[in-house]
Amino acid sequence: MMVNDSTILSLLKHSPLATAIYDTRDLHIAYANQAMLDMWRADDAILGKTLCSCFPNFEKEGFSSILKNVWKTGITYRGHAMPANIVDGDNKVKRYFDFEYRAMVDENGLCYAIFHTASDVTDQKLAYHRMERQSEQLSFRNKLDILANTLSHDLKNPLSVLKLGNDFLSKNENIPKQVSKRWYKNFSDSIQNIESIINQTLQINTVRGTENKLEEIPMDQKIAEWIKEVKMNFPDQQIEFRLENLYALYADLGAVYQIFTNLIGNAVKYADKTDKAYLNIHSEIIDQGIVYVLEDNGIGIPEDELNKIFHMQVRGSNTSYRKGSGIGLSLVKDLIEFMGGNINLSSQLGKGTVIRLFFPLFEK
Repeated sequence: MMVNDSTILSLLKHSPLATAIYDTRDLHIAYANQAMLDMWRADDAILGKTLCSCFPNFEKEGFSSILKNVWKTGITYRGHAMPANIVDGDNKVKRYFDFEYRAMVDENGLCYAIFHTASDVTDQKLAYHRMERQSEQLSFRNKLDILANTLSHDLKNPLSVLKLGNDFLSKNENIPKQVSKRWYKNFSDSIQNIESIINQTLQINTVRGTENKLEEIPMDQKIAEWIKEVKMNFPDQQIEFRLENLYALYADLGAVYQIFTNLIGNAVKYADKTDKAYLNIHSEIIDQGIVYVLEDNGIGIPEDELNKIFHMQVRGSNTSYRKGSGIGLSLVKDLIEFMGGNINLSSQLGKGTVIRLFFPLFEK
């Protein structure tokens, strides 16, 4: 195993990149170089202990549950500019980190270690936040331009079908019943496509410039309703829904509805066509809010495409044979950031996708 390879450990020891290795399910710290110890504000006395026993705040903030899920699924997890409170003596210092929990798996796909690398991006995060606020209006105008182009482009095909069918039927009154039924089926499909395109466009168009309307949302009840709604749109897809702890949210119901119906819809749409397809949804309470986790065993996303998957009109290269506009994930990211939260996605081609949604706490 890597943790016993003295040559590799010697190289890691002198690496400027903060690095640690966990070699058991309960996150036993087998190795941490000096850069990681400095980042944690700790010394090498923590080696041989578990992460949770050394850093209970990491458990409260949800990082240990992410690691345990990586161990369970074997799917590598990457976080970008994620906040964490570092305990330094009697003080807590809020910092932002890019990090990767890379699952090391054996020939059977089972995880035997997690390779953890991290870098402090606090200065970049704060600078980016200032720039983002300054350029928000310009960015939104650009997005509206894209939406206008999406409408003009995507509506052409279904409108053409309706026009052609109408012309054909008006000029041929005595056509066979089977032919007319095929045209009416085409009409129905085209109308559904138009409705979907317009609905998603209007959703994005109204994300900004409005206020959060906060209310108590019984998520166990609502998610069950939203699953039924999504299943009606994909009657031929078979997928098992596994629902665990679903804590209530105090948030904007309209935004939460759009987030979950998009993500549940994606899981159903891109499920492998087997009787073992599933979507697991559960939540956990952490220090600063509530995290919802959606985990499926669908077709996954190619690793080199993960960084751009939230961009407008971007779809995975392995989804071309299934209908979609590439708007859904961009919409979800806009909505959850609009509410002060964030989304993180990890995926492995052919193995599945794990999505974590962070909802901040609001006073009632």
